[in-house]
Amino acid sequence: MLLRLLLFCMLATVATSTLAMTLYKSTDANGVVLFSDRQTPGAQAFVIRERRLERMQPPVLDKPRPRYPQQAYRYPLPWRGGPFRLTQGPRGSFSHTDAKSRYAMDIAMPEGTPIIAARSGVVVKTENSQAGRGSDASGNFVRVQHDDGTQGVYLHLKQGSVSVRPGQRVRVGSALALSGNTGNSSGPHLHFVVQQSTKAGLVSIPYEFDQPVGTLPNFALGN
Repeated sequence: MLLRLLLFCMLATVATSTLAMTLYKSTDANGVVLFSDRQTPGAQAFVIRERRLERMQPPVLDKPRPRYPQQAYRYPLPWRGGPFRLTQGPRGSFSHTDAKSRYAMDIAMPEGTPIIAARSGVVVKTENSQAGRGSDASGNFVRVQHDDGTQGVYLHLKQGSVSVRPGQRVRVGSALALSGNTGNSSGPHLHFVVQQSTKAGLVSIPYEFDQPVGTLPNFALGN
């Protein structure tokens, strides 16, 4: 049995390493089965053909998906006038540390600067009556729902300056309010953030302005 097993293993090896060949099977006087590539009287012929081996393709690994959708839209500056400068950017340690404001940008500007829509959409919520720090850290604000489901939020606006109402559709450049210094604000500025609704609630997502802001003069420092 052992000899027969070894012969079959040899046969399998030859079969996978050659294109095609003929083997001859015979049985000797002791009943042992023999295989040979030479024909002998009474031997039974077998034609061995190449076994087709499929080329294994490397596994396709899924690329990690970004946690938030890529933002193809680049936002025009949401104010008129300037130039002004970014005073706290994404992940700023002063107040941009939670999920709702992690990717927000603060732009210092004089109180009363016209604030305009940076993207078209529908106004879904506003606050217009808060004076000073008040009870809401956001101060007076406008929240606009964009057509792709994201929301642009304009915070710390001047009391009584909001000129839009919920349900109103706005276009890029539409007047929204005037900048102010209300809510949790250490000086007159606009806090602009783009948010998206998730199972965990609203979270801020990365975005870009269509022109650099960090290189502009810093109004907060008087230069």
